[in-house]
Amino acid sequence: MMLATVSDGIAALASIGLLVGLVSAVVVVGLLQNVLRPAREIGRYSGDILEAGVGIATNLDAVDGLARTRELTRSIRPLAGALLAKVKGES
Repeated sequence: MMLATVSDGIAALASIGLLVGLVSAVVVVGLLQNVLRPAREIGRYSGDILEAGVGIATNLDAVDGLARTRELTRSIRPLAGALLAKVKGES
């Protein structure tokens, strides 16, 4: 079996290549952290906004009932006036 030998120049170039690759990997990880940090913060804020929105929607569920109550009170006023006139007429 023949063993491949590596010359000193090729070994130096390989070491330089590994060093450049390691430095590049460290830079990429640092840049990724700079992007992920604001993204996580936005995720937390969006969760808070969603929770507040659900709370507001829950509190507004009764608005339809409030509108119906308003309609009923407006319809009672003429009836009450007619009843009052009838009572006064009998007295």
